[in-house]
Amino acid sequence: MNRKSFMLLLISVSCFGQGMNNFSKEIILLNLCQKQPNDTLLKSWQHKDIFLDTIQGISSEKAYEEILSKKTGVPVIVAVIDGGIDIDHEDLKDQIWVNEKETPDNNIDDDQNGYIDDIHGWNFLGNTKGKSSYYARREFIRILYNKGYLNKKGLVISKQEKDSLILEAINFYKKEKSLLDEDLEYIAEQNASLKNIRVKLKDYFPDQKYNLEKLKSIDTLKSPDLSDAVKKLHEYLTYGLTQESVDNYEKYVHIIKDYKLNYAYDDRKISKDNLHDLDDTNYGNNIVIEDKSIDTHGTAVAGMIGATRNNNIGIDGIADNVKLMTVRAIPEGDEYDKDVALAIRYAVDNGAKVINMSFGKFFSPNQEMVIDAIRYAAKNDVLLVHSAGNDSKNIDKYDYYPVDYSNNQEFSQNFINVGALNWLLDHRLPAYFSNYGKRNVDVFAPGANLYTTAVNNSYVTEDGTSLAAPIVSGIAAVIRSHYPELTATQVKNIILDSGNTYHINVRYPGNAEGPRIPFSELSKSGKVVNLYNALLMAEQVSKN
Repeated sequence: MNRKSFMLLLISVSCFGQGMNNFSKEIILLNLCQKQPNDTLLKSWQHKDIFLDTIQGISSEKAYEEILSKKTGVPVIVAVIDGGIDIDHEDLKDQIWVNEKETPDNNIDDDQNGYIDDIHGWNFLGNTKGKSSYYARREFIRILYNKGYLNKKGLVISKQEKDSLILEAINFYKKEKSLLDEDLEYIAEQNASLKNIRVKLKDYFPDQKYNLEKLKSIDTLKSPDLSDAVKKLHEYLTYGLTQESVDNYEKYVHIIKDYKLNYAYDDRKISKDNLHDLDDTNYGNNIVIEDKSIDTHGTAVAGMIGATRNNNIGIDGIADNVKLMTVRAIPEGDEYDKDVALAIRYAVDNGAKVINMSFGKFFSPNQEMVIDAIRYAAKNDVLLVHSAGNDSKNIDKYDYYPVDYSNNQEFSQNFINVGALNWLLDHRLPAYFSNYGKRNVDVFAPGANLYTTAVNNSYVTEDGTSLAAPIVSGIAAVIRSHYPELTATQVKNIILDSGNTYHINVRYPGNAEGPRIPFSELSKSGKVVNLYNALLMAEQVSKN
């Protein structure tokens, strides 16, 4: 990127406590004309520094070079509550947590923690016989089915229904069902068009290896019956649509149809536990990764936190002295409150100091289980980092669970809710998909166009608050590694208070047009996390 692509003016600094140095920068942009960064820079933009690189990363490269190069911290366990981690990945295997109190594969609970052979973590999506679930219904589907509002005839609504929870669940169902029907219709249309292309143009493309050059040679004036097929194929080639891409999208849509929105799917058939009893823990197993064609999300998350740094392989994670604990509790679909509650407690009891939670949902019928688990983590000085969600919603108006408040009152100080930042330094600064909220989103972190680890020793570019959260988890792990005496609450406050403030007007996430507001209005802190600033502040706090 051209370092002169825009000008920066530092107009003030935020003060952290009386008598302390100032670290958090307030930045005004003048003569804004940002240029597209090259691919190399974009693949690691989350590590960059706004002043050195003119891109609003978290200044981790600067932090390691100027602050951490001669420091050695203590190992920190970060639990990743997700769908599983590829523990054999070339860029993660050296950072995977090992339960040294447990003897592998002896079918004995050596450490007497209630989980047999939990060498790298635990799987709450399975049973004691080694089987696992991968999919689950949406929570609003479960609510409507359990209340008798969904059956084989579809949605059955009472004209007298006044329950706000049911009415909200019905609204969610109608929207999701409408989108599903549109997707199914779209797939049917594309398959019909592709079939027509194959039939009509078989003489020109007998092997179905389509290309624009040969397509242009077809004279549709002489063969008008080929006109529609030629026009459609030109469109497909221009936008990269293929039979393979349609097939892949069809698989994705049928997962929604057959599992997530299917009232009849029994997503507890394998575990067979009592969902309302936290003491019923006789389920699960130690299989932390299984079907890598499905269990992909957790590997991407883990890479952001702790992919091995400076090994000339893949990517660099945020934290260097970290051990990643795998806790499987999040299926394709909506997680169960009981699984989340037990997963948090498992992580706390087995030494995690930071827990990453890149998941969420809009309904939580057993939320007290999770609230108690969050309180349990707070009591044991464990920091929880949660993704704010990818629905472009103001979650001050819509509860997005898990939450750290009850009856609009915050009940703990060990929970950080993270929105996603774009690399574009203009009105698109908050990622288009990110949830936001002046009260319920704490801070923003890079979350768009991030290059991270994928299953089977591969790498992929992904978007989501699911990746913004682990960046914050990584920052928390670095602080707790070098300043282990600081409490989870202190670490949370440091991360929020030390972030940079960008004085720029932005559009609301999800809106390409419409009014613009100060970026600072989208979160409680109004800031973007910054590792360099956080370490300077942590040093100061530790001395006091």
